[in-house]
Amino acid sequence: MTNLVSFSVLDKRVKKYMSDYNLDKLGTAFEWIFLEIILALNSSEIEEAIVDDGMDGGIDAVYISDTDVHIFTCTYAETFENAAKNFPQNKLDNLIVTVEKILSRQLIESDVNPLLWEKVKYIWSLLSTATPTLNFYIASNKERPTGAAIRRFEDSLRPFHFVKFNYFDLEDIVSAILRKKHHPVNGECTFIARNHFQKGDGPLKATVATISAKDLITLITDPIDPSKINEEIFNDNVRIDLGLKNAINKGIFESALEDTNYEFWYLNNGIMLVCDECKYVPNSTSPKASLINVQIVNGGQTSRTLFHAYKQNPTKVDNIDILVRIVETQDRSISERISETANRQTPVKTRDLHSNDWIQRKLEEEFLADGYYYERKKNQHADKPRDKRLDAELLAQIALAYYFDMPSEARNSKSIVFGDEYSRIFDEDTVTASHLLFPYLLFKPLEPIKKRIQAKKRNKEPVPDNEAFISLATFHILYAMRLIADFEVISLLDGSNVEYTRNKAIQLVWEVVSKEIPKRGELYTHDRFFKEQHTNKLIHDHILAACKNQR
Repeated sequence: MTNLVSFSVLDKRVKKYMSDYNLDKLGTAFEWIFLEIILALNSSEIEEAIVDDGMDGGIDAVYISDTDVHIFTCTYAETFENAAKNFPQNKLDNLIVTVEKILSRQLIESDVNPLLWEKVKYIWSLLSTATPTLNFYIASNKERPTGAAIRRFEDSLRPFHFVKFNYFDLEDIVSAILRKKHHPVNGECTFIARNHFQKGDGPLKATVATISAKDLITLITDPIDPSKINEEIFNDNVRIDLGLKNAINKGIFESALEDTNYEFWYLNNGIMLVCDECKYVPNSTSPKASLINVQIVNGGQTSRTLFHAYKQNPTKVDNIDILVRIVETQDRSISERISETANRQTPVKTRDLHSNDWIQRKLEEEFLADGYYYERKKNQHADKPRDKRLDAELLAQIALAYYFDMPSEARNSKSIVFGDEYSRIFDEDTVTASHLLFPYLLFKPLEPIKKRIQAKKRNKEPVPDNEAFISLATFHILYAMRLIADFEVISLLDGSNVEYTRNKAIQLVWEVVSKEIPKRGELYTHDRFFKEQHTNKLIHDHILAACKNQR
């Protein structure tokens, strides 16, 4: 049920985004927030994804990653009175018609704006080589669509088989925003022997098992400072740590260190956890379970006390086994009810596991000395001036494109910047704030160009072919700038050669594009081309040849 405080929370954030990103409509700002929350997209990716503003067929944004196609339709109520209404059925009906035309290839270019048309061609190219999954997101600060509207929508599109449906109302979105304030905890534990069983009822699934106390302690240990407990795993626990002065905790502590501590499993009520997902091989001996976004919702005092006992005598505590009940659900309301009935405590921790690394903290400190706010966590400095905030993920993507010759990966596989490529990008022997800032300042002037081109495409204004590609090639243009500077042995540090190099990079990348378009025919899209790894080599080789011919 829509309530005023939730409406106000979201409305204030929408208005702030409208101001921060210089957007022209509250509805567009809402789309930005939703895309950021649901897919963790940065501002550059959101700018590429949004396709609304006339002739969009009910589709407001499309984001494609590998064979996953994410399609968004959103509506925003500007008054609390309108927020009490259901998502409009006519918008869903419009979306049905558009999607059916896309999947039957009956859509024609004049039906939609150029931004959506490029996404449509990308989807068609995927359909010709693979079976993409279409993920639909119906989002609003209103109530969800009526049951009848949902049935009509899903029944119309379900025959296509590879579709998934996601619905978000005001409360869902505000809950997601609040979750983003915390850091989800992921971890592992091993079920002892075959002492585990699983139960499932609709949206709920539970596993009852025995694990070692050492596994529990590892789960609650701070990844940055092993001498401390990771308090994020107790996020919604209303009970504070009562410490060892508490009589019950003192008893738990002493029993954990006794010679008879093998009795612990029998005498303790155990631990209850809630997580988004608990993955393990069922019907196996001693399977290792992976817990995604896990919270301890009951047994917090036991967990903390065992941690302190382990610090005093790890050998003793190694003998202890613990009974655990793991409830797996992604339904926020169910999770909350579980928490309330088990002494109340719930989930989460966001961004990425490296946000608290020492190197990230050092960079934040160094950037601060230069007058910038380095956001090692998403929107960490939301209260600071927009032009002084630097997103760690975007800076890492830019570094990957500029320093490591991987612009396509930076655009299509950004997860690797905090995964496989993290140690290279954030190598403490090479990375500094200045090292990350330099390519960012080269990249920054491309963003308003991109925004202007995207706006023209949405409004069906003519954009010359040799400019239209720029909005989807910013990482590659940056990469091309570095190649030109290297091959021509010129410096970009003092700024005197930057404009020349940028203009030449745009021209040379366009030459690569113009050769590729006739080879691929009508299904060519800039969006897909600039996500393919082979594009990196095409640009490298073309620029090398052009610079050699110039000598």
